[in-house]
Amino acid sequence: MATQEEIDAARRHIERLRDEHANDVIALVRLVDDGALKGEAGDRLAADLRAWDRGFKDLFTRALSVLDSVRPSEGAAPR
Repeated sequence: MATQEEIDAARRHIERLRDEHANDVIALVRLVDDGALKGEAGDRLAADLRAWDRGFKDLFTRALSVLDSVRPSEGAAPR
């Protein structure tokens, strides 16, 4: 069982990964949209990046929802 401290640490970690992911994907989309890769290949890459972004946002949302359902154990010793 997890302590409240462990649950809080997991939440912070997931939120940090979510924020880093968002910044990285936004930067890639901007590069492609600004013409770093032109034509059909650029359009496909931009669409793929947006789909990837949606998928990861959903993953992070689900992970945070799971944490919301976790109840800390009362007698767990900190690790």
